[in-house]
Amino acid sequence: MTIVELSPVPSVEGQGPPTGTLVRSFLLTDESSPGMACKITSLGATLTHLWVPDSRNVPRDVVLGFDDINAYRTQHDPYFGASVGRIANRIAQGQFSLPDEPAITYKLDRNNGPNSLHGGIDGLSFRNWDVELTGETPGDTGVQEGTALRLSVVSDHMDQGFPGCMRVQCTYRLFNSTLEITYEAQLIDQGGDAQQQTTIVSLTNHAYFNLNGAPTPGSTDKPSTAPVTNHEVKMLNIEHYLETDPTSVPTGKVLPLDEVPAMDFREPKMIGQDLAQTPGGGHGYDHFYPTRAAIRTPDEYRLSNDICRVTPVTLVEVRSPESGIRMTMATTEPGFQLYTANFVQLDSDQIDTADSSQDVETQFSHVGKARWGYSPHSAFCLESSRFPDAINHPAWRDQVLLRQGDKYYSRTLFAFSTK
Repeated sequence: MTIVELSPVPSVEGQGPPTGTLVRSFLLTDESSPGMACKITSLGATLTHLWVPDSRNVPRDVVLGFDDINAYRTQHDPYFGASVGRIANRIAQGQFSLPDEPAITYKLDRNNGPNSLHGGIDGLSFRNWDVELTGETPGDTGVQEGTALRLSVVSDHMDQGFPGCMRVQCTYRLFNSTLEITYEAQLIDQGGDAQQQTTIVSLTNHAYFNLNGAPTPGSTDKPSTAPVTNHEVKMLNIEHYLETDPTSVPTGKVLPLDEVPAMDFREPKMIGQDLAQTPGGGHGYDHFYPTRAAIRTPDEYRLSNDICRVTPVTLVEVRSPESGIRMTMATTEPGFQLYTANFVQLDSDQIDTADSSQDVETQFSHVGKARWGYSPHSAFCLESSRFPDAINHPAWRDQVLLRQGDKYYSRTLFAFSTK
């Protein structure tokens, strides 16, 4: 795999690292993946670009994001391509207790209504991660050969309200037309006499995929990304989904897909087919699908070194009829959140997205690459992780309890083809 470091960009005033901090970016290519490349930035260990050849062998950027690195530092960024944590997804009422400290209630940021979302206001997605290459050998100036790009960050004790000092690593690999993303986390010694023995963790990458292909600079198409409602989805090894309350937190009920046809993708169907019938008002998909194994043999997903699952299971196949690009997602995690960018909102319901006389910045709340406006259902996310709010459900909490001496590990692969 070839890794090219691009020119670093100083951060400006906003969320995350101090103003002037150099944000590094890297371009990854691999000879086993012709026509495929990805770009990673140290800010949030974020996947900013992913080029994949379409059925005509023309590379298309299949993830949403921004041209300006500093745009990822704002509250308006819906976590495009970011590594989120310490806890991905929601924690009910922004609080939890640990089983070995039942009298202590840990309070978190309530940054999503009454709940905590994706690690809080200043979660890991807003940190400038350290970077290292693994298996590297010197090459030309700015070019190195390595087996992977690894990023790491340390989250201190009580960072965003979470106990324990934790080191987190994210590793990106590109091989055989596949992007692999792994996460590891461990409690580490922060000094002092008393060390926190237990914390919680669940990490994910929040890539927003659109297999139709994001626009390229100079495109004359209208300023909006074609929605993913035409994408065909098939789920494998999935038989249930988690019921949620009005704030999108699991109720604890695991519902069979047979009971809610709109949620059932066991046979291929387009994302848009039942979008208006989804639970919660028909705004779109924002639901967690547990694996068959997570329901039948939940002990496989306890955070313990001797039983940690290391073999990914294929869960989703997605295809765009427009580009011919097919993506398969496999993961070691007990499930994933399917999210169809329901809240990537237009500024006004009255705006005509085809009216090129209007400035793009006034039409869209999220203006992305090549000044393209992103609107609801312009992408989908497959957020592989532990169950949302697992710590507040006794039957699920062992998925996220990280103890001294144990290691959190997850591995997710996105494989691409036009077959």
